[in-house]
Amino acid sequence: MNSRMSAIGVVVFLFLALALGPGPAAQAQEVKIGIVQPLSGIPVIVDFGESYLQGNKLAVKEYNARGGYKGKPVQLVIYDDEGNPKRAVEVFTRLLTQDKVNVVIGTTNSGNVLAVMHLNQQNKIPLMAGPSIATPITKKFADQPKNYVFRCSMVEEFQVNALLDWATKKTKSIGLLHSTTGYGLFAKGEILKGLEARKVPPVVVESSNPGITDFTPQLLKFKEKKIEIILTFAEEWDIQFKNLVKIGYNPIMAGNWGMSSGKLRDIVGDDLLKNAVMGQALDLNEPKARAWDEKMRKEYGKEYRWPVIASFGYDAANLVLKAIDMAGPNPDEIRDALERIDNFDAVTTGVPKKPYSKDDHECVDQKDVFLGIWEKGKVVRLKQ
Repeated sequence: MNSRMSAIGVVVFLFLALALGPGPAAQAQEVKIGIVQPLSGIPVIVDFGESYLQGNKLAVKEYNARGGYKGKPVQLVIYDDEGNPKRAVEVFTRLLTQDKVNVVIGTTNSGNVLAVMHLNQQNKIPLMAGPSIATPITKKFADQPKNYVFRCSMVEEFQVNALLDWATKKTKSIGLLHSTTGYGLFAKGEILKGLEARKVPPVVVESSNPGITDFTPQLLKFKEKKIEIILTFAEEWDIQFKNLVKIGYNPIMAGNWGMSSGKLRDIVGDDLLKNAVMGQALDLNEPKARAWDEKMRKEYGKEYRWPVIASFGYDAANLVLKAIDMAGPNPDEIRDALERIDNFDAVTTGVPKKPYSKDDHECVDQKDVFLGIWEKGKVVRLKQ
C-alpha cells in the first residue's frame, strides 16, 4: 500500500511540475529598468532628455538581441517628468513602489535629480543619474555606508575648469554672460570662483532673464570693452549668435556642452559656430566614436541630433546592464557591481575602463573632460 501510494504521489508531483512549468528558482527573474526624462516641455530640455533616451534604448535593444538576461528581455518602464520636480517625485515614487524596477536611469534637470534621489537611497534602488550635471549629485550620500547614486554624464565642475584653464591662458579679456535661472546662477558662482582662483577677474558680467528674445544690449557692452572670450551660460545660444552678426562682433563664444547640439547647428549654421568652444567628452574624430555615430544615424535618422548626450546615455545603460550580468537582478547587488566594473568598453571618449569605485560614482573625472569645437558638421576635440 505504501509503495503504491508513493508511486501515485510521484506521478501527481510530476504532473503538477509539468503543468505549472519551472519553479521560481528555475525561471529567470524579470528585470525592469525605470527611465525618467523630460519628454515634453521646454524644447532645449526635451532635446537633452530625448537624446539621452536614444542612447539608453539602443543599448537595451542590442542587449536583448544578444539574449537579454538569462534568455528574457530586459523591460524598460519610461516616464516623462516634464522637467518638473513635483512630477519627477511622482514618477520616481511610482517606479520604486509600484513598478518595482531594479534600477532607475535619469533625469535631465539637476534640480529634479536632487529632489528625488533620496527616494532611491531610502529604497536601496540604484540611480544612474544623467544627463544632469550639477556637481553635488553623487556626493549627497557619499558619507553613508552605501551610496546608491551614480552618474554617467558631464559634471559641471569639470567642464567649467576645462574652459577656465584654456580661456585664462589665452587672454585676460574675458566676459561672463549668464541666465538668471537656477542653473545660470549656479554656473555664475562656479565661474566667478574659478576666475578668482586663477587671478583673472571678468571684465564684464551680464545676465539675461528666461525667455529673452534679444541679447543686443548685453552683447554691445562686451563689444564696447573689446572682450575676446565670452563665457556664455545663458541657454538661448541661437539668439546670441544671430545678434553678434547684427552688431558686427566676432568674439569666441565658450560655454557648456549644450553648444554641441545638432539643433543649434541646424538653426545658426556652421559659419556662425566656427568660434564656438564647449565642454565635451566625445571626439567624433576617433574611429570608435565615428562607427557608433554612424550606427545611431542608421537607427534614428534625423531624430538623432546630439551625439555626446546620446553616447553618455548609451554608456549609462550598458553600465547598468553589465552590472546586472555580474550580479543578477537584486538592486543592492547591482549597486555593488557598478563599483566593481572594470575593463568597460565605453563609446564616450572620456569614460575610462573602470568608471566607478567605492568613493567615486562619476563615470568621468576632470582629466577625462576636454574642450570641443564644431568642424565640418561635427564636434571634435579642440587642439591646444
